[in-house]
Amino acid sequence: MNNRILMTIGAFILTSVFILWEYLNGGVVTHHLLAREDLTGISNWWGLLTIPLLSWLITSLIYRRRDKKIKSKSNIEDSEIKILKGFLSALVFGIIASLLWEFNLENILQYFILLPIIISFFKPVHLPEYLLGFVIGMLFTFGGILPIIIGTVLLVLSFLVNKLIRTLKNLFISKAD
Repeated sequence: MNNRILMTIGAFILTSVFILWEYLNGGVVTHHLLAREDLTGISNWWGLLTIPLLSWLITSLIYRRRDKKIKSKSNIEDSEIKILKGFLSALVFGIIASLLWEFNLENILQYFILLPIIISFFKPVHLPEYLLGFVIGMLFTFGGILPIIIGTVLLVLSFLVNKLIRTLKNLFISKAD
């Protein structure tokens, strides 16, 4: 429980620092869906609510998964290392995607953003820690709502691709036997 609270407080502080920086440097940004002014605008102020809530939810899901592994007597240390690696890789992915946007490299970003779906052909990247890392990696550039929307879409697509591939693999393996 204490780690969940610390993660949530940490997420709130990180978001607050970004919001404060924006506020002191020209005002808090409002992002528009699909970067079109005629569509709904979403203020980065919402990140003060959404990022800590997401952090609490994801750490709760991670702890639930961890508790199941403890009950099944699995190696918990390997699991925690995988969670940390997943979070950090998604964090780097989110930062790179944000940098591509900041440097007006949308032509590269449109393909780069599909990388999790391609990776999901080989390994599951639809776990909660990936979403949290991705969202935090994109927080500075896109605020606290758009990364959650984009990340959730990528998570669902990655889940569907991964499950489809695993189902096909199991089908072919069972037919081969």
